[in-house]
Amino acid sequence: MAPNLDNLQGDLFSRGFPKLNETYYFFSVVEGKEHDFSKRLADLGKSGEISTLRKVLDDWVKVDKTAKDEIIPVSNALIAFTKSGLERIQLGLNASGPSLGLDALQATDPRFNGGMAADKDDFNDPAIDQWDALFNNSPIHGLLKVAGDCPQSVDYKLITIKQILGDSIADIAANSPPTNVNSRLDGHVRPQPFKGHEHFGFQDGISQPLLRGIDDDTVIENDKFMETAQNIVTLDTNRPPLTIGASPTVPRPDWMLEGSFLAFRKLEQDVKKFNDLTATKFEAAGCISPQQFGAKIVGRWESGAPVVLFPKADAPSDPTAMKSFEFKSNNVCPLGAHIRKTNPRDTKPTSINARIVRNGIPYGTEFEGDEAGKRGLLFACYQSTIENGFHFIQQFWVTNPSFPAPNAGLDPLIAQRKDDPDLVTTFFDESEAPLSTFGEFPRMVTMKGGDYFFVPSISALTDTLGSAA
Repeated sequence: MAPNLDNLQGDLFSRGFPKLNETYYFFSVVEGKEHDFSKRLADLGKSGEISTLRKVLDDWVKVDKTAKDEIIPVSNALIAFTKSGLERIQLGLNASGPSLGLDALQATDPRFNGGMAADKDDFNDPAIDQWDALFNNSPIHGLLKVAGDCPQSVDYKLITIKQILGDSIADIAANSPPTNVNSRLDGHVRPQPFKGHEHFGFQDGISQPLLRGIDDDTVIENDKFMETAQNIVTLDTNRPPLTIGASPTVPRPDWMLEGSFLAFRKLEQDVKKFNDLTATKFEAAGCISPQQFGAKIVGRWESGAPVVLFPKADAPSDPTAMKSFEFKSNNVCPLGAHIRKTNPRDTKPTSINARIVRNGIPYGTEFEGDEAGKRGLLFACYQSTIENGFHFIQQFWVTNPSFPAPNAGLDPLIAQRKDDPDLVTTFFDESEAPLSTFGEFPRMVTMKGGDYFFVPSISALTDTLGSAA
C-alpha cells in the first residue's frame, strides 16, 4: 500500500526533520482535564502545527536547493504518547467517545504496554533511581519533538502548540542536565567541521531503511540493500511476523494504522574515556593508530567509510556513498563492532524485521573547551513493532556476547552493564585468532532515561484521539 503522505507524521523516514536544533518536550495530561485534552488534540491535528510527511518532504526540497551551509527558516513538530498517556486520552473519551482498545496492547505490543523501565533488566540498564530526574519523577504521558533551523524557531513552534493544548497539559517537574529547564531536553547539530557527527567524532545516521514512495528512487537504487517494506516502519494491516514468538491473533485497533512506535533514550557520552582508550590501547588491540582503533570499535571511520572497504585508512572522498559491503574478516571489522552488532547486513528475516529509522540529535557542549560538560545523543528510533525493532536489537544483538557469532563480546559503545563497569569485546589478529591482550572497555556511554511512545497518524489525532464531544 502506498504511504499516505498527508496522514503520516513527518519524522518517520530516513532523513527526518530538517534541523539544526531540536527539543524534546515531555508533558503530562492534567488530571480532570482529559476530556478537554482530547478536544484540543483535534484542534492540534487540524492546525497544521503537527507536520505531515508531505510537508517535511517539501521542506527538504527547499533545503536541498539552497547553497551549501545556507540556512533557511524551517520548523516541524511531532506528537507521541506513552501507554499511560493513551489511558488518559481514553478517560477523556469515556463519556461519548470510542474505545481505543488499549486492553489489546498487552497481546499485540507488550513492550510498549509495559514501558521502557520494565525492560531495563533485558538491556542491563542502570537502576531507575540512577536515571535523570525527568524520567523517574512523574509519569510522562506525551512527547512533543520539535525541530527547526534555530532555537528561536523551535521555541516559537513549541509555544504555539502548547497554547493550543492550553491548561490540559502540564510540565514534568524535573529536568535532565545539561538542559536546565524542566520537562525538556535540547539538542543541536554539532558545529562545522563536525556537522552530522556524534560526540565521539563519527558520522551518524548512515544505512537507514529506505521506503518506496518516500525516499528518492535514486537513493534507493544506490543502496538497494536497505530498501525496506513500509510495514517495518509504520503500522499496517499486513503486520510482519514477530521475531520472538508467534504473531498475536488479536488485531491492533484501526486507529493505530499508519502510526509508528518511538523508542527514546538519552545516552550520555564520555568523550575523555573514548579518547584515552583509543590513544593508549590501540597497539594492544592490534591497530596501527588510535584512529584505526576507533574505526574498528564503530565499524566505520569518522567520515562514515566502512572499515570493511577501507581497513587501513579513511576513504579519500565521498565515503558514505560506498554502501555495498558484507562483513567477512573479524580482524578488519570485529564481531562486536557497533555497526556489525546493530545491522548485520544479511537478508535473514530477523535482520530485515529489526530495521529502525533513527532520527536523534547530539546534545551538550563540545568536548574541546569544556571537558567537564555533559554531552551525548538524544536517540530516537521508529518501528512498527518494538519487539522486532529496538528491543530485539538491544537485547539479542547489542548485549548478547554470542552475536553475531560465539566469542563476539558486547557492543563496546552502547551496551550497558549495571553491575560491571567494563564491557568485554573480542578483537582479532590478522590470522583471525582472538587477541588475549585486549578486550575490556570502560563504559563510555551511559543510559540516563527513556521511554516508549506511539506516534499516531494525523487522522487518528483528529478523528479518534481527539473525538471527545
